[in-house]
Amino acid sequence: MKQRFSALDVRAIVTAFQQRLVGLRLQGIYDVNAKTFLLKFTKPDCKELVIVESGIRIHTTDFTRDKSITPSSFCMKLRKHLKARRLTGVRQLGMDRVIDFEFAVAAGAHAEGTYHIMCEFYASGNVILTDYQYNILALLRVVHIEDEKAFAVGMKYELEGSRSIEPVDRVQLVEYLKKAAPKDTLKRMLAMFGTYGPALSEHVILRAGLTPSLKVATALDIDPQSPQISALVEAYRDAFDIAEKLGREVCPGYIAFLPKKSDEDDDVFDDFGPWMFDQYRNKPHQEFASFSDAADVFFSNIEAQKLKSKAHQQEAAAERKLEAIKQEHEGRVAALELAHRKTEEQARRIEMNLEFVDQAIMIMRQAVAAGMDWKELEELVRDQKEQDNPIAERIVKLNLSINQITLELDDPADWDSDEDEDSEDGESHGEFSGPLTVDVDIFQTAFANAQRYYSSRRQAGVKHAKTLAVSSQALQSAEQKIKADLKAIKITATVSQTRKPFWFEKFAWFLSSDGYLVLAGHDMQQNELLVKRHLRPGDAYVHADIHGAASVIIKNKLAAAPESTSVTDKALGEKAPRGELTAETIPPSTLFQAGIMSVCQSRAWDAKILTPAWWVEARQVSKTAPTGEYLSTGSFMIRGKKHFLPPTQLVYGFGLLFRLADDESIARHTAARQQRRAIMEENLKSVGAKDAVDSTQAAPMTDDKDDSFTIIDAEKPEPKAMDFSAARI
Repeated sequence: MKQRFSALDVRAIVTAFQQRLVGLRLQGIYDVNAKTFLLKFTKPDCKELVIVESGIRIHTTDFTRDKSITPSSFCMKLRKHLKARRLTGVRQLGMDRVIDFEFAVAAGAHAEGTYHIMCEFYASGNVILTDYQYNILALLRVVHIEDEKAFAVGMKYELEGSRSIEPVDRVQLVEYLKKAAPKDTLKRMLAMFGTYGPALSEHVILRAGLTPSLKVATALDIDPQSPQISALVEAYRDAFDIAEKLGREVCPGYIAFLPKKSDEDDDVFDDFGPWMFDQYRNKPHQEFASFSDAADVFFSNIEAQKLKSKAHQQEAAAERKLEAIKQEHEGRVAALELAHRKTEEQARRIEMNLEFVDQAIMIMRQAVAAGMDWKELEELVRDQKEQDNPIAERIVKLNLSINQITLELDDPADWDSDEDEDSEDGESHGEFSGPLTVDVDIFQTAFANAQRYYSSRRQAGVKHAKTLAVSSQALQSAEQKIKADLKAIKITATVSQTRKPFWFEKFAWFLSSDGYLVLAGHDMQQNELLVKRHLRPGDAYVHADIHGAASVIIKNKLAAAPESTSVTDKALGEKAPRGELTAETIPPSTLFQAGIMSVCQSRAWDAKILTPAWWVEARQVSKTAPTGEYLSTGSFMIRGKKHFLPPTQLVYGFGLLFRLADDESIARHTAARQQRRAIMEENLKSVGAKDAVDSTQAAPMTDDKDDSFTIIDAEKPEPKAMDFSAARI
């Protein structure tokens, strides 16, 4: 699978950048990781994101990625010199995998104040910031070259020595092929010939009718006039034309997939390129509008797969950690329970061997009372063991410094095991079958030692209960923390496609209950833009006679009828021109909701004043002022009658937008508004069948005064405590 850009890919992406990026300003530089940067280029109504991975790739992207919270020192250096600078040029150095981004000043590219970003995509790659004379100001990594000075800050970036692409000469091709080793294939040899690169070289081989795996030394006729050499030379002419075209025009991009083993398998990316090479034709492939789009999809999907794999690994590691904590908890509980049972068994063994334990204690007391040396006592015990003394044989260790001896005590129930193997007693104490070591205090009787063990067992039981409670709480806390970490991993490990904002999102907007788009400006400039650019015949203009009221327009989405007669026109005895769409087709509920939006933006909100809004047709709104008058930015002339709405409620709300990320969810919601629109159109048809009296009653209130014109002064909407730009009433 292809992993990085070739020289031909760089050539194609530079051509695309020259059309898409030149003239835009660099508004943001962000770290994605130590080697990857995100550059944001903008101009009014246009934004382009360029991702640069040092040594690997560069292309525009439509996918969002998690960025580092704290920028690196190199990123801060780039921001310092390039923030808000205009990109004036993009070029490739010859046919090398190096791109020069030029940010020139008005005086020219050779004047002081010009900066360059040099992006290298060979070897380990590099990103270098230089001044107008190509002196290095900052770089991503310092390069140490043998027998030369380190490639670092203060040095001059050398532009000379870059390779260029040239037509292939027959003699040079033959001389190069003569150097082939016995095992060298044609694909391997031509991939390193000239500056055409592996993909274009394989295309040349297939176009010449040869096999890429052909052995050059044995299976290729390298005579200069041979048909095979002639075919290769002719194919190289076509390849040169392809390279020249990629340097002049923006060409489509292609992604090639590996053949599927079954229809249920997902597509597996194999290669990408800026041309439909012959090696792609027999493979499943997909065409894109530009090579940059193809590279974006290719690398973004691979990046998403890597993030997904990394998330799975982290999830597996967290699960292993959780399992280890559980096992440790279970082991601790089991050890405490075992110690509890063992203490009880030791006390029982003493009780079952009271006479024997008392004899051992008495012997040890007498020896200590006689002043016998401890070492001599140990030797005496060993001598008695050799003489098969039954008491000495049961003494395991002397610990006289704390007045204790260790005895090995049997369970008398084991003596009758041959006679009764399945006895309940044997089942009960089978865990400690056989001899058991017991520490005995020589200055206490056997019975007192047994009682000491029973007391210890009760204390161990209390400790066991407390330890179990604390351990269970710690286990639950660890489980909650690990599960929270797993959730965070699942949320952050995503590469999702960026949603392109709609044109109306820069305004205050909402969708009415009838599905109409309602827009309002945030300021005077937006009011001017809204009316001049987006107010069309059939739309409604809504306003209110109070300071700060917003200029609101309702976009009419219904098509013009053959003969449109509005409700108000019927009441006034007028008809709209044939085929003209009027705002009367907009439902009254939508007009009322737009009026609420206009009034709530005014001083009526703070003063709690109930005032009606009004609406007019789009054709009644004009920027032409009367003689001697002047209309400032955001001010409009209203000619004719205004249709007043009922007093507006000072009620505002907000809505939440949910993005549908998969095709299945989108399909379920596709017909939601279509059904509502069908009902609305059906209701609209029924309105036309009503008589004029009913139409007059249904019509909104109209202004009794026959005003020839009204000037709407430019007023900035009153600020509110909350931003309801995405409100839905």
